Amino acid sequence: MASLAFMAALIASCGGQKEAAKPTTSVTSTPSTSIRSTSAPSTTTTTQPLTVTVTPSPNPVSPGVPVTFIIRIRGPGTRSVEAIAFGDGGTTGANAGMVPCGETARADGTLAVSHSYTAPGTYQFSDKGVIGPPPSCASEDVTATATVVVSSPLAAATSNGAFLSPSKNIACEINPASDYQVRCATFSPPHLVTMSATGSLTTCTGNQCELGNPAPDTPVLPYGTATGEGPYQCLSSVSGISCTVTSGKGFRISRSGIEPIAG
Repeated sequence: MASLAFMAALIASCGGQKEAAKPTTSVTSTPSTSIRSTSAPSTTTTTQPLTVTVTPSPNPVSPGVPVTFIIRIRGPGTRSVEAIAFGDGGTTGANAGMVPCGETARADGTLAVSHSYTAPGTYQFSDKGVIGPPPSCASEDVTATATVVVSSPLAAATSNGAFLSPSKNIACEINPASDYQVRCATFSPPHLVTMSATGSLTTCTGNQCELGNPAPDTPVLPYGTATGEGPYQCLSSVSGISCTVTSGKGFRISRSGIEPIAG
């Protein structure tokens, strides 16, 4: 019995337990590039840092539209457990395999996770991986985070598709039925940009631009929130208003001018 207890403790210390994936979320993992090394066992401890990054797309996004999170882990070690929280109560887990203690290995791998949010708001995504750097069983937590903004419908956040920045120096309109689809202007200094469904931009600078006048009851889109319809999304931030189409192409407009977004 003492021997069995010792073996159970050893397995737990190596992080060998696999966390069950939740059934509500789609997870696709590409195999690690070096789950088991063919080199001889190492007796030296590596100093190369472990890194983990995450990129959500699309972001911002409409409620109900899936967001794909691309998680990249790079560096020495063996992934034992990977715990993911989407910020709305949803979680999932994935296990990339375990290399026995004392062997050299790398934790390199890319994981694609898909999740849909049902309500507008700002959500904090986190991915926590437990890594066992060779040659010991010692574990190291590496975590990546990302903020996802789920936009409010046009009917709730705008007046016929029109809205203002909190400074009221930027006025925008999203109108999928028009020729330009998205139109934004700054009043001081004067800038104007329109965007088509493909993300193509037409810009104007100076007093010759027809900026227009927003209606007195045009609502404000608070910083950190977004609104949109279909492929068109606009995000309000202290650095300006960013509007994009599904491909990620678009623009950012502010007092500094108009900056294209490549996508």
